Amino acid sequence: MTVKEELHALVDRLADTDASEALEYLHWLLSPGETLSEEELSLVQKGEEELARGEYVTLAELTRSLSE
Repeated sequence: MTVKEELHALVDRLADTDASEALEYLHWLLSPGETLSEEELSLVQKGEEELARGEYVTLAELTRSLSE
């Protein structure tokens, strides 16, 4: 099975709400000129560096701290 055949098979299995979200994502992937600004690229790099240093909070930790 090719990648596109597998994609078609998966799309056929999606619920309508999930298909709508997938469609939005595919439109975004195919839209021309969607690039990050220098500032956005800098923020992504900073976030990647923080992750590499272990400076993050898991969803479970965040949920727990918000419920306290």
